[in-house]
Amino acid sequence: MGAEDVGVNPALLQKADQRFVIPQYDATNSFNVSVATGIILYETLRQRGVTSA
Repeated sequence: MGAEDVGVNPALLQKADQRFVIPQYDATNSFNVSVATGIILYETLRQRGVTSA
């Protein structure tokens, strides 16, 4: 995860296998790191077919 104000360090991005963008609407131009992590984890589980109990 990157820092909220500056994003992910460019050196780390060069080593990454993939990058992605979380779609955002209206005037929001970034998510808090904890919110972004929650969105990523939710989507990962959704795509793997994991359902909550």
